[in-house]
Amino acid sequence: MVIQEDCPTYSPGETYESVLFQAALAAKWKEPPRDALDTMVLKTSGQDLSKCDVYTQLDFTPFDPRTKRTEGKLQGPDGKIFRITKGAPHVILNMCHNKDEIKHLVDSKVHELGTRGIRSLALARMDDEDGKWRMLGILTFLDPPRPDTKHTIEMCNKYGVYVKMITGDHLVIAKETARVLGMGSAIFGADGLPVLGEGGSVPDDLVDQYGTKICPADGFASVFPEHKYLIVETLRKAGFRVGMTGDGVNDAPALKRADVGIAVQGATDAARAAADI
Repeated sequence: MVIQEDCPTYSPGETYESVLFQAALAAKWKEPPRDALDTMVLKTSGQDLSKCDVYTQLDFTPFDPRTKRTEGKLQGPDGKIFRITKGAPHVILNMCHNKDEIKHLVDSKVHELGTRGIRSLALARMDDEDGKWRMLGILTFLDPPRPDTKHTIEMCNKYGVYVKMITGDHLVIAKETARVLGMGSAIFGADGLPVLGEGGSVPDDLVDQYGTKICPADGFASVFPEHKYLIVETLRKAGFRVGMTGDGVNDAPALKRADVGIAVQGATDAARAAADI
């Protein structure tokens, strides 16, 4: 991931530097980075993390693929307590007290960036004094596919392996990535995908209800971990032999359920344990 200096801001006085610094406060800056986004913010951005040490982190909520954000509760050197959250722009926007006023600005910017393959990480802050979240800004970054990805997909297609994209990324980013990789344009959002039932039960009618949506699609965006698992299960019940690649803890159930689970380079221990390769 390569961070960009293009940083649209939505609160008075905020700059690229101030937004980047507050992103570090919404991470465990004294510990090794927990994921690629924290690595970008804490390691590759080049900022001086010693400036964070005058703050006391009172609480921290790590990234959750369901909420799509992290949150830190901090006390500043002046004794005041505040919270910083970072995550998917649409999630952070919906938390802000003035979301209706800035929604068109944020949505149009995220869409414009996505069409150029640029990803977005939004930040917001809430001071305990007023209890209102306000949007700070959007950090932008590049996370292009590996150089050999397109060739790998072409070889898969040549040998009769149909490749689908399943990602938590924004739909615009997913479509642009699919275009670059030559994967097809039938990329859809998560609306209408199957979900687990009560107690985590798998629906009985996956193929009948969802087969016509899942089987012909080139991919799905903005998905949750349960979607990945159920897409794999739908394809298996439809008669396909399914391989699944992944690297995160939340990929583990789908990796384990696939006929061939493949943990990619840099995968977590949980993903490696669930995979066959």
